[in-house]
Amino acid sequence: MGAMAAPIVPGKEATWDTWIADCKGSRKAEFDDMNQRMGLTSHRAWLQQTPDGHQLAIVVHEGPGADSYLGKLATSENDFDVWFRDAVTDVHGIDFSQPLPPMAVQKL
Repeated sequence: MGAMAAPIVPGKEATWDTWIADCKGSRKAEFDDMNQRMGLTSHRAWLQQTPDGHQLAIVVHEGPGADSYLGKLATSENDFDVWFRDAVTDVHGIDFSQPLPPMAVQKL
Protein backbone atom coordinates (compact mmCIF):
# COMPACT_ATOMS: atom_id res chain seq x y z
CA MET A 1 0.00 0.00 0.00
CA GLY A 2 1.20 3.50 -0.77
CA ALA A 3 -0.07 6.59 0.99
CA MET A 4 0.85 10.23 0.70
CA ALA A 5 -0.36 13.69 1.58
CA ALA A 6 -0.13 15.88 -1.52
CA PRO A 7 -0.61 19.61 -0.96
CA ILE A 8 -2.89 21.31 -3.47
CA VAL A 9 -1.27 24.34 -5.06
CA PRO A 10 -3.12 27.45 -3.85
CA GLY A 11 -5.68 28.47 -6.46
CA LYS A 12 -5.90 24.94 -7.92
CA GLU A 13 -8.73 23.67 -5.70
CA ALA A 14 -11.37 23.90 -8.47
CA THR A 15 -8.95 22.23 -10.90
CA TRP A 16 -8.53 19.35 -8.41
CA ASP A 17 -12.32 19.01 -8.12
CA THR A 18 -12.69 18.87 -11.92
CA TRP A 19 -9.85 16.35 -12.29
CA ILE A 20 -11.37 14.05 -9.66
CA ALA A 21 -14.81 14.40 -11.25
CA ASP A 22 -13.32 13.41 -14.62
CA CYS A 23 -11.65 10.34 -13.07
CA LYS A 24 -14.98 9.29 -11.53
CA GLY A 25 -17.06 10.25 -14.57
CA SER A 26 -16.11 10.79 -18.20
CA ARG A 27 -12.65 9.21 -17.84
CA LYS A 28 -13.51 6.48 -15.31
CA ALA A 29 -12.86 3.62 -17.75
CA GLU A 30 -9.40 5.05 -18.51
CA PHE A 31 -8.71 5.60 -14.79
CA ASP A 32 -9.72 2.00 -14.05
CA ASP A 33 -7.53 0.77 -16.93
CA MET A 34 -4.52 2.73 -15.63
CA ASN A 35 -4.97 1.27 -12.17
CA GLN A 36 -5.20 -2.25 -13.57
CA ARG A 37 -2.11 -1.78 -15.77
CA MET A 38 -0.19 -0.35 -12.81
CA GLY A 39 -1.18 -3.24 -10.54
CA LEU A 40 -3.46 -1.24 -8.25
CA THR A 41 -6.58 -2.79 -6.75
CA SER A 42 -7.67 0.43 -5.03
CA HIS A 43 -6.84 4.10 -5.65
CA ARG A 44 -8.57 6.60 -3.36
CA ALA A 45 -8.19 10.26 -2.47
CA TRP A 46 -9.60 12.44 0.29
CA LEU A 47 -9.62 16.22 0.45
CA GLN A 48 -8.33 17.63 3.74
CA GLN A 49 -8.33 21.26 4.80
CA THR A 50 -5.47 22.18 7.12
CA PRO A 51 -5.89 24.47 10.15
CA ASP A 52 -4.20 27.29 8.22
CA GLY A 53 -6.80 27.07 5.42
CA HIS A 54 -4.73 25.22 2.82
CA GLN A 55 -5.92 22.00 1.23
CA LEU A 56 -4.20 18.73 0.60
CA ALA A 57 -5.16 15.40 -0.84
CA ILE A 58 -4.68 12.23 1.16
CA VAL A 59 -4.00 9.57 -1.48
CA VAL A 60 -3.93 5.83 -0.87
CA HIS A 61 -3.26 3.25 -3.55
CA GLU A 62 -3.21 -0.45 -2.85
CA GLY A 63 -2.26 -3.56 -4.75
CA PRO A 64 0.82 -5.44 -5.86
CA GLY A 65 1.96 -2.45 -7.94
CA ALA A 66 1.60 0.15 -5.18
CA ASP A 67 5.32 0.46 -4.46
CA SER A 68 6.23 1.04 -8.11
CA TYR A 69 3.17 3.07 -9.13
CA LEU A 70 4.65 6.60 -9.12
CA GLY A 71 7.80 5.45 -10.92
CA LYS A 72 5.72 3.79 -13.63
CA LEU A 73 3.47 6.83 -13.92
CA ALA A 74 6.53 9.06 -14.28
CA THR A 75 7.70 7.27 -17.43
CA SER A 76 4.48 6.04 -19.03
CA GLU A 77 3.69 7.22 -22.56
CA ASN A 78 0.05 6.07 -22.42
CA ASP A 79 -2.21 9.02 -23.35
CA PHE A 80 -4.31 8.80 -20.20
CA ASP A 81 -1.25 8.36 -17.99
CA VAL A 82 0.31 11.48 -19.51
CA TRP A 83 -2.92 13.42 -18.89
CA PHE A 84 -3.08 12.11 -15.30
CA ARG A 85 0.61 12.88 -14.66
CA ASP A 86 0.18 16.40 -16.06
CA ALA A 87 -2.76 16.91 -13.69
CA VAL A 88 -0.65 15.73 -10.73
CA THR A 89 2.02 18.24 -11.72
CA ASP A 90 -0.47 21.07 -12.21
CA VAL A 91 -2.53 20.49 -9.06
CA HIS A 92 0.11 19.21 -6.66
CA GLY A 93 3.29 20.72 -8.07
CA ILE A 94 5.06 17.35 -8.27
CA ASP A 95 7.80 17.46 -10.88
CA PHE A 96 8.18 13.97 -12.32
CA SER A 97 11.54 14.87 -13.87
CA GLN A 98 12.96 15.17 -10.34
CA PRO A 99 13.23 12.53 -7.62
CA LEU A 100 9.73 11.67 -6.48
CA PRO A 101 8.60 12.46 -2.94
CA PRO A 102 8.75 9.50 -0.59
CA MET A 103 5.59 7.68 0.38
CA ALA A 104 4.27 8.17 3.89
CA VAL A 105 5.75 5.89 6.51
CA GLN A 106 3.15 3.97 8.50
CA LYS A 107 3.63 4.56 12.23
CA LEU A 108 0.42 3.20 13.72
